[in-house]
Amino acid sequence: MYQQNQVQNQPTAAYWLSMIGGILGVLGALILIGFGALLGAVTFGFGFAVIGGLGIWILICSIVVIVASQRLKANPLEHSKWGAIILLFSIIGGWSILDFIGGILALVYKPILAGAPQQQYGPPPQQPYYGSPQQQATYALTRVCPQCGKVVQDNVKFCPNCGKQLN
Repeated sequence: MYQQNQVQNQPTAAYWLSMIGGILGVLGALILIGFGALLGAVTFGFGFAVIGGLGIWILICSIVVIVASQRLKANPLEHSKWGAIILLFSIIGGWSILDFIGGILALVYKPILAGAPQQQYGPPPQQPYYGSPQQQATYALTRVCPQCGKVVQDNVKFCPNCGKQLN
């Protein structure tokens, strides 16, 4: 079983949208079941069969969405499986767009494993120079020959290319 701390980034948006959508689905389903029961008393059971049955179906789908979002939070590395379940039951439950968006976010979630290097945007940081100032200034100074344009070291007296005397 995967641990929650195996990823650096949690699928929080997918989790919360799915949870809120599932809770709203449960509340809406309970209202439908209650309304179906009242209507069933008047229509001799037919109203409960239609409205109450729809409420029971939405209740089952909403509970599955809530459980799947809990499993998504507990096992973020299995985001594809839980995201597909959330998406499927949000479609067949037909109650909340929040479930649908949460399922899509769970499917496109990219987990970053714990201990993996963080993604870096921009140029890499410069490594500091830890040498002494004397070591840092040991590069050879250069200059350009005024006659031929060749780059020569600063300590030469004559240009090795054209032979012009350098001051």
